[in-house]
Amino acid sequence: MPPHATRTRPWRAPAVLLALLAALALVVPLTANRVHAAEHHRSDGSGRAVQRSTTVSRYLFTAFTNSGESNMYVYGSDDARNFWSIQDKAYTPPSGLVRDPSVIHRGGRYYVAYTTGWTGTTFGLAVSDDRRTWTHLADIDHGVAANNTWAPEFFTDAPDGKVRIVVSLSTGPTAYRHFQPYVLTALDDTLAKWSEPQPLEGISPSESDYNGYIDTFVVRKGATYHAFTKNATGELIEHAVADRVTGPYRFTGKGDWAGWGSLLEGQTIVALPGGGYRMFMDGYTVKKYYYSDSPDLEHWTPKRELPGLSGVVRHGTVIRETATVRPGDANPALPGYHADPDVMYAEGRYWIYPTEDGHPGWSGTRFNGFSSPDLVHWTDHGPALDLADVSWCHENAWAPSVVKKGDTYWMYFSACQSIGVAKSSSPKGPFTDALGKPLVAKGQFGHQSIDPDAFIDDDGTPYLYFGQGAFEAARLNDDMVSFATQPVKITPPGYNEAPTVFKRAGRYYAMWSEDDTRSPDYRVAYGVSDSPLGPFTKAAGNPVLAKDPGDQILGTGHNSVIQVPGRDEWYIVYHRFARPGGDGTHREVAIDRMRFDPDGTIQKIRPTQTGIEPVR
Repeated sequence: MPPHATRTRPWRAPAVLLALLAALALVVPLTANRVHAAEHHRSDGSGRAVQRSTTVSRYLFTAFTNSGESNMYVYGSDDARNFWSIQDKAYTPPSGLVRDPSVIHRGGRYYVAYTTGWTGTTFGLAVSDDRRTWTHLADIDHGVAANNTWAPEFFTDAPDGKVRIVVSLSTGPTAYRHFQPYVLTALDDTLAKWSEPQPLEGISPSESDYNGYIDTFVVRKGATYHAFTKNATGELIEHAVADRVTGPYRFTGKGDWAGWGSLLEGQTIVALPGGGYRMFMDGYTVKKYYYSDSPDLEHWTPKRELPGLSGVVRHGTVIRETATVRPGDANPALPGYHADPDVMYAEGRYWIYPTEDGHPGWSGTRFNGFSSPDLVHWTDHGPALDLADVSWCHENAWAPSVVKKGDTYWMYFSACQSIGVAKSSSPKGPFTDALGKPLVAKGQFGHQSIDPDAFIDDDGTPYLYFGQGAFEAARLNDDMVSFATQPVKITPPGYNEAPTVFKRAGRYYAMWSEDDTRSPDYRVAYGVSDSPLGPFTKAAGNPVLAKDPGDQILGTGHNSVIQVPGRDEWYIVYHRFARPGGDGTHREVAIDRMRFDPDGTIQKIRPTQTGIEPVR
């Protein structure tokens, strides 16, 4: 195809602005945990520092890939640059293709609109509650006599708050030519009914731009609508502005106005913290993916390859999800991504030993120890046990449990889907492998040998509980590295994993997790027994801890419990999806109060962002 007939001279940024843009490109949005270390303050006029709420950001990316057009892939990121996989092949439509998936989060659900085929008059819609599992919602026939229906892009930034889709339609006498963007408006919250399409006036085929415009992405900034659209004749991304979403638009950037070059498409834009923007572009002919940054939607940095995903993904959409961290919020309790927390009290301090999270496939290799004088202010003591020092396994460090027996601290841990034992003279370690082999080997009892929980009864008798898919219970010998009784299954209804046992008022309580740690419905249930070896009768009113979607709290599970020494005061320590946009490998540790009714029933636990007050 011939290049566009009129090209403007590429804009070149002054040195000061280039420096600004370079800094913008390196923006790493604060996670909820980093906020605790970087509080924003202002003055209330009296000279006192007053904390203010802070926005936490994460990003969601839906795309198809170079490997095919029939599956959608989903990715997450902390910085809109380095993405992790949330779900491969997350959605396969019942028929047709799933190209160009555009995503929004609305009313607690996720929706994608996508191209269903190279030709035809429909675009597809799918819906999800957890970003991993998607259901076909509808194929929408827009009603226009079109040869091609391409690249439906959600637009939700109009002042009326309505959901719109901008889609490229080829309405001329020849397929694959004479494209023009049209906009449809959702008629209700189901997103299954839509208005008639209206053309975006001013962005239409002409004698020179005879192929027209595809892949139009609209951004509203203030009162101005910015349309970034691919000139399908010149193979260039161009820029037009208007006062209404339907136009009329006037082009302010024609030809290679931004200096990105040609043969790019599928542009999508996400707003960054601080007011900047990031555009993603599909270099479809060379199978590369690029990004470019701007402070104002007018001036853009040179394109750069998207690390990790360039060469993998094709035409998708990135959205920013946000949550508010309010002054005084104490959850999450620990910095960074952590899960499966075990809590104990030793040497005048509280200790938490979690799984180090944020690794693909739960592939962490060490356990850090954290201590606190009050359950609120935590110190990271670094690795308590590193699997590099364990001879029989160096991967998949999960779910430690630490108890004190005599003068020795004992850590039971999952590694290579087996259970090992390590010991130390100090709660902060270092712990050393006590056996040189697993205490419980992988698959020894017909299920996953993971999630150990050690419990010392009032008389000093040690017990061990473990298992995914079955709840195993056994008494340990006093040497802490062998079983006094053969593990027996005491699996209660609904049990999946993560057993933990504690004693209160002469009765034994077992808590466990139901569903899957990757599910937003992951939750905690409990039962009660008169024996440390059970069986535990599941209590009425379960689950005792579950999600709160209204506060973006999902995937609440794998808990432990701590009693304040000398007081009938109890706290639950658990993990959940990092807020916002976390998942089953990007989790955070939280602490909330746990209370009992007079009959010993555990009251429903409300997961919170505020957390707890310091325990004195």
